[in-house]
Amino acid sequence: MKTILHEQRRSSIIVAVATVVLGLVLLCWPDRSVQILCMLLGAAIFVTGIIYFLGWLARRQEGLPAFFLLPGVILCALGVWLMTSPASVVLLVQYIFGAILLFHGVLDLQAAFALMRRRWERWWLDLILGVLTLAWGLLILLRPLGTFSALVMLIGAGLVFDGVSDLVLIRRLSRAFREWEEQQ
Repeated sequence: MKTILHEQRRSSIIVAVATVVLGLVLLCWPDRSVQILCMLLGAAIFVTGIIYFLGWLARRQEGLPAFFLLPGVILCALGVWLMTSPASVVLLVQYIFGAILLFHGVLDLQAAFALMRRRWERWWLDLILGVLTLAWGLLILLRPLGTFSALVMLIGAGLVFDGVSDLVLIRRLSRAFREWEEQQ
């Protein structure tokens, strides 16, 4: 049991740190980071589409119908769209990140209530972190700031906050678990 919890703790810490790093990148270079991410992802998807197309060309002699070109065409079109329309991608990502923060907020609230049931001191701090994470997710979903850069920076700040609050919660939950084990 300890090994499983230790592995879960380690992977949670890695995810939280990666979340903070990604958030900082989006905060420091909002326009550039989205363009680079979209270009890389778009290029990878475009190349995948080309591979599908080349695979069809190599096997068309075998009577492979033209219908099998469809995935390659769709992937190429999607790759071009990602490379040429980063603003459109951010609108889609806005809803994904907003939903992720809402989900993390719910998880943080569950952790806070678990600490409350254990009568852990200052459990309400974790409750506040959970509520703030939920609020940040809603803020991103509602997009009150309007500009592209502001939205990317809001997403970046949300990621930094989410990662840091996760690190705080991991630390507090680990300490609570250790104390609980010592009492058993």
